[in-house]
Amino acid sequence: MNRYLDQYEDVILREIKAQFPDIAVDKLMEEYIKAGLILRENKRYYLNFPTLESLDSLELDQEIFVREASPVYQALLEQSFETELRNQINAAILVEKTDFARIKMTLSNYFYKVKQQYPLTEKQQELYDILGDVNPEYVLKYMTAFLLKFLKKDQLMQKCRDIFVDSLVVLGYIVQNEDGKYELAIDFDKERLTFYLA
Repeated sequence: MNRYLDQYEDVILREIKAQFPDIAVDKLMEEYIKAGLILRENKRYYLNFPTLESLDSLELDQEIFVREASPVYQALLEQSFETELRNQINAAILVEKTDFARIKMTLSNYFYKVKQQYPLTEKQQELYDILGDVNPEYVLKYMTAFLLKFLKKDQLMQKCRDIFVDSLVVLGYIVQNEDGKYELAIDFDKERLTFYLA
């Protein structure tokens, strides 16, 4: 409906109903009007939110409306954002690069989508099958504790199966070598205790 109103201005309710016969348009329009997304003036309906024309002040998770045919949309698809995850137990920081739609496989995207109850990608679903809907602070505590062991060693052995180690593998933070030991697969700034997932 948003696309329709974006393409055709000065539309009356009868025209909208004709375009969307399978939808309870009256009720939906009232909800959109109450939410401030659609404006009704003189029995005509208009979009009531600005379209994104520039990425200059765009922030991750900002609600926007952008025309798919615009050059801004293509630039948005290529835009990269940086997220930081910290916990209260240790000083480790996980820095991850992500996209605006949060499709890329990162821990930050996983936490965000689970919290917002958004659909998960196939890879994110794989992580969900391991972790489920879990407290981010709890996960970070155990993941960073394992990652910080790389301060002393280049390879780590894990004797018992561990969901946090399995999750780090799925996320691409670590890989298991042919000897069964784990190695870092990302950059690690040992002075700043910061892990970088590009």
